[in-house]
Amino acid sequence: MSGYKHIKSSLQLSVISALVAGLMACSKAPESTTLTMTVNPRPFEFSVPAKGELISAEEVTINAPSGNRGRLTLAWMKEENSRVNAGDVVARFDGTEHELEKQRAELELEKNSLSRDVTSRGLDQSQFAIVQQAGEVAQEKAMVERFSVDDLAVYSKNEIIDQLLSKDYLAAQQIYLDWRQSSQQTQGEAQLELLSLEGKNYQDKIKLRQGALAHLEVLAPVDGILIHAKNWRGEKVRAGQTLWPGSKLGSIPSLEKLQARLYVLETEAAGIELGQRADIVLDAYADRPLSGKVVALANIAAPRDTRSPTKYFEVTVALDQSDPSFMRPGQKLEGNVRVAFKDNALSIPNQAVFKDEHASWVYVMRGGGFARQVITTGLRSLTQTEVVDGIAAGDRVALLKPAGETL
Repeated sequence: MSGYKHIKSSLQLSVISALVAGLMACSKAPESTTLTMTVNPRPFEFSVPAKGELISAEEVTINAPSGNRGRLTLAWMKEENSRVNAGDVVARFDGTEHELEKQRAELELEKNSLSRDVTSRGLDQSQFAIVQQAGEVAQEKAMVERFSVDDLAVYSKNEIIDQLLSKDYLAAQQIYLDWRQSSQQTQGEAQLELLSLEGKNYQDKIKLRQGALAHLEVLAPVDGILIHAKNWRGEKVRAGQTLWPGSKLGSIPSLEKLQARLYVLETEAAGIELGQRADIVLDAYADRPLSGKVVALANIAAPRDTRSPTKYFEVTVALDQSDPSFMRPGQKLEGNVRVAFKDNALSIPNQAVFKDEHASWVYVMRGGGFARQVITTGLRSLTQTEVVDGIAAGDRVALLKPAGETL
């Protein structure tokens, strides 16, 4: 009986202990699962990312022949990034149209030469006929004058009248033939002069086309690496393309003075200024980081592609050093422009900052929960935000909105 009482007492104590433990567990606040971080002063860098390509600060431009008239069709061009020597042929234009135009001009010149010969012979024959007729008239007039009698009594009245009329007619005919000879001479010479001018025009055309045919090949002006030019749409010059005389075909850049051309999104370019430092990494040589200084900044943002409305600011970075052994113009790269840097700043991840049109705030751990704390922000990068006022070193800040909180 005593054993039964002992077991019953033990069971009662166990139940009471379990009830007490359960009550204590229920009275303890649940532990928060919200991720937090402790704010401590540390270096803060605000940098703007961008992509771009290598360019040369100095280059020798290669242009299409400027002496030709009309558009030119590019028949062939040496491959980009090829090494060339001064005097090497780097481009060749199609001369078919120039050859056809030259042949047309040569044919017209032959026709013109025949026309001049025919006109000249016709003028000579006409002049000869007039001279011959004038000679006959002169002879006939001389005979009339020779056999005329001054004694009017010898001839009848009609004979005298006929003789006078004959002399007047022959004199008038001489005057007419002189006028006709002079007029035909003037007209013939004018016609020959016009044909000569037309012939000179055809000769000039032939000479022009011959000059164009002689300059269909473009030679490299200096030794170096050939880089193809781009048009306003960003497309590179290619065979079969129609170009204007004097337009840019390509260039031979200096490999000793290379620059990085960065394209920064219009929405992220705020704060970029001349003189700021930039870190550059070539896509093909990620293990060889480069650095430089911003030396040029476009005044207006513009699209890189006509098919996209996204606008970019063009930023030029002069590199601290260039290594021709692995660096070439046109190589793709990524860069970061250091807009601002602070040695000792309080910063938190961007997702920990909440804001509306009136204020910005964070959730700071206070006791066993979180309290909303209004803050003043400073610099802001793509990942971090500087906090100027509102929190202190050592504060624990929620990285996400705590459960139960509303914005």
